Amino acid sequence: MMAMTTIITTNLCQAQVKMGIRGGLNASNISFKNLPERSEKFGYHVGLFADVPVVPSFFSLQPEVSFSTKGTEFEYLGDTKSLSMNSVDLFLPVAFKLSTVDLSVGPFVSYLINKPVFTQYSDNSIVVNGFKKLDAGLTAGLAFNFSKMLLGFRYNQGLMDVTNDNLRSVIGSGKNAVAQVSLGYKF
Repeated sequence: MMAMTTIITTNLCQAQVKMGIRGGLNASNISFKNLPERSEKFGYHVGLFADVPVVPSFFSLQPEVSFSTKGTEFEYLGDTKSLSMNSVDLFLPVAFKLSTVDLSVGPFVSYLINKPVFTQYSDNSIVVNGFKKLDAGLTAGLAFNFSKMLLGFRYNQGLMDVTNDNLRSVIGSGKNAVAQVSLGYKF
């Protein structure tokens, strides 16, 4: 155990940490059981990340903080309605370096920064504070590296019900799911 700790510590000290920015397109949905005809809501994400080699050229940590627009769209009486949820996300994936491709997997935590309101169309009442501030889940993705540029594909699956009790009886429990395509630049 001591030898493994020494090897990892030595590699971290010798490794060159790279910082970067990334941003791109989100396609999100929330799995509310009682929300009619749900569909993807398109938005964006933008953030800062680091690439911290643990075993150079094989394995690294890639923490990231980003702003992300999420939510869902649904149909009500022939009209498309939108539920928007903006969050700050903290990703903590590990990345396996496969030549010019990084395969990453790990946990994430999201904090809801806006107060989405939901109109109950059956009686036109508005529900405020119907959604939880915290969400957590797993992320998995691929990043294709081209020198300092990257093209990334990632899927984030929330594991927590994001609906508070005051809205759960109306639209049901819901979990976030977000597919992301992004471009990035490493400094």
